[in-house]
Amino acid sequence: MAEEGGLPTTTASSSTKKGYNIQETVSVVVDNVWQYVHIGAAGFLFYEDNLLGLYSLLGFVALCCGVKIASTGGVIPTMGDELWRIAIPASAILSVTTSLGCRVAGWTSAWMTCCFCILLPMAILALTTVTIKNDKTARLRM
Repeated sequence: MAEEGGLPTTTASSSTKKGYNIQETVSVVVDNVWQYVHIGAAGFLFYEDNLLGLYSLLGFVALCCGVKIASTGGVIPTMGDELWRIAIPASAILSVTTSLGCRVAGWTSAWMTCCFCILLPMAILALTTVTIKNDKTARLRM
């Protein structure tokens, strides 16, 4: 520690650097903690409501298949606006409302679940494919 005029010169820079690292660490944790909270809440919800988890998984798979089918026709689905504005929210809404509707109506038997496991992905696949195929911005950005 070198002194000029009785003042230490190295302690101020080390405490500032340590304070900056703590502030940066807290900022990163606070900025990213909401993502982990949502993932944990969704995991708990799917654990408690197996029907919602099943229909959500089927909806996601059908959405991915619809994007894959639409991308073979000379369209880049992720570059268009309709995938993000219409197809993804509509798929999520269909999955959640189907699960909720089945619970409210009391249609939780194995037969009804199998029927909806066939109908829901077909509806989401058709919705996604038609929405992406009709997206002009996805074709223009090729």
